[in-house]
Amino acid sequence: MLSTDPWLDRLHGASILSLFKTLARLNIEIKVLLPSISNKNMEGEFLSIIGLKVKRYIPLFTLISLYCRYLRIMFREKPTVLIFDFPMLPLFLLSRILWKSKGIFLILSRPVGEGGLRGWLRFVHFRLSLMIGKIFVNAFTAISPFEVFEFSRLGKIPKSRIIVIPSPLGEEFEKFNPPENINELRYRLRLDALLSKKVLLYHGVLDEQRGILQLIKLFAESFKEDDKVVLLLVGDGPAKDSVKRFIRQNKVDNIILLDPVSYSKMPELIAACDVGLVLLPDHPWWRHQCPTKLIEFLALGKPIIASDLPGIRWVAGNYPLVTYLRTWDKRGFDKAIKRSLGLINEASYILDDKELRYRVISRFSSHSIALKLKDLIDHSVG
Repeated sequence: MLSTDPWLDRLHGASILSLFKTLARLNIEIKVLLPSISNKNMEGEFLSIIGLKVKRYIPLFTLISLYCRYLRIMFREKPTVLIFDFPMLPLFLLSRILWKSKGIFLILSRPVGEGGLRGWLRFVHFRLSLMIGKIFVNAFTAISPFEVFEFSRLGKIPKSRIIVIPSPLGEEFEKFNPPENINELRYRLRLDALLSKKVLLYHGVLDEQRGILQLIKLFAESFKEDDKVVLLLVGDGPAKDSVKRFIRQNKVDNIILLDPVSYSKMPELIAACDVGLVLLPDHPWWRHQCPTKLIEFLALGKPIIASDLPGIRWVAGNYPLVTYLRTWDKRGFDKAIKRSLGLINEASYILDDKELRYRVISRFSSHSIALKLKDLIDHSVG
């Protein structure tokens, strides 16, 4: 696999790593090449992860550097099947000419909504890659059915050649059993400020474009004077200083900001909270995305307040534990939180929790997604 995305350095890279580990346990020999600022590597019987060190990710220069280093490894390995993202299409075409390699065009995200000349060039590059790939590539992947439609339209590709491969749920969540006493877990995690509180959790990138400032303003407007409800923010990003400044200037004591935690600790952190927040603006960047955090909240049976977007609906559907926020205003926000917190005390909550956990793991576990990817590889080799 050839990737230009340094996902191994990111928090949710662990869930993608779980997918490849599971694929290796299905006796698929796979070598993953990707850039890595931290130079991470891993070697196993059927799985090899090679993180090629980059000091900084500078798009054009880093891409040229990756081409050169990937080529050396490709000439040594002579791949039978090449899984790649769209900037790596030229290397796949070379591999097809030299070794008749089969190709799987892996699309985890696409350039949308970017302004200026650079955004236009990236979009043209992506669309041309789809059109050229249609001729030479065996199969394409998309993270949701909505993306299938978009890729089919942009590249004139038959929908039957595009397979939905959503983001996998990490094994850490599959193996985790939430404790019954939530306050004991908070105490163990040294979250004493959350003891006996109702806690709303937002974890991920703190970015104004993702609506984080709008979220904290809504929360402050509704719950600034209510010390029984806490908004816990866990993450980092370009809006972190703005979040800190808002908390300080408005003296909102019940918004708590923590640094990111390791992926292995995420199940405990989510289990220690009452309601998960999966809120994104209705924008082309996010409209058809399936946030991994949504799958994680569902797997642990947490009530969720989510944006009413097509990608989120595809994952969460009409599960009773999910409350959709249709408008970002005080009235809608108050109503959503009241309903979500009320679910915790309902007798049906435990039953919904257990059924939901089973259905989500069956649908999004690393094993389920790995089986789909294995079938795709087997079919490509044919």
